[in-house]
Amino acid sequence: MNKILIVSEKEMNGIIRTRSQMLVGIFFALWFSVMTAPVILTAEESLVFDQFNNLLFYFVLMLGIFMAYLFSGKVFFNEKRGGIIETLLCTPLSLRQIWAGKVLGVTIPAYLIALLAAALITVIANIFAASILLPSPAILLHIFLVVPAFIAVAVGLLGFGHLLLGMRENQILNISIFVAIFFAFSIANKNVISGGYAVSWTMVGGMLIAAVLLLALISYLTRYLSKERIVTTIA
Repeated sequence: MNKILIVSEKEMNGIIRTRSQMLVGIFFALWFSVMTAPVILTAEESLVFDQFNNLLFYFVLMLGIFMAYLFSGKVFFNEKRGGIIETLLCTPLSLRQIWAGKVLGVTIPAYLIALLAAALITVIANIFAASILLPSPAILLHIFLVVPAFIAVAVGLLGFGHLLLGMRENQILNISIFVAIFFAFSIANKNVISGGYAVSWTMVGGMLIAAVLLLALISYLTRYLSKERIVTTIA
């Protein structure tokens, strides 16, 4: 576990020191938050609370996964393209430990950006709402458990793909996953953010179980990675 934490600390420091990426994350947190104001203002009074929770459900998760996608490019793709990954491969760390450390190192800063968005959405919604708005218990569970779990899934999947595939295939993977994520959430947008729809415990619990199972599956698949294949796919 200590070895995984060492890798994760390295990756977190690299992400935090890259100011451009952090500024992009803060910008999107602000932008997503400001977008909630018109929704709250135009919602019927009886639907404001559900609408507020729906916004938290959708935007916080979407932003977290987007930041996972953004940060993963630096941690996995750029390191492989620059040959930096070879340094880690020469250490006593196993490939699974390298993968897990990088996943944790990306998940934490991406999740912090998502938490910032949740706080900003709450503040801005309360500015424009006639009454005090606070997340429902189901939404709190979603924010504190489901969101980081899905961020880890996104990072883990991207990382596994980057380590397994060649550089050209990685570029295709990046685009495909990016499109798939936003297509999936655009469909969810129509159902979840539409007025009157309340996020249920069943939905949140189901998503949490799905995220845990997906993360376990990706972790299992890392056994098919090999240092030789990673080195040969750098070029």
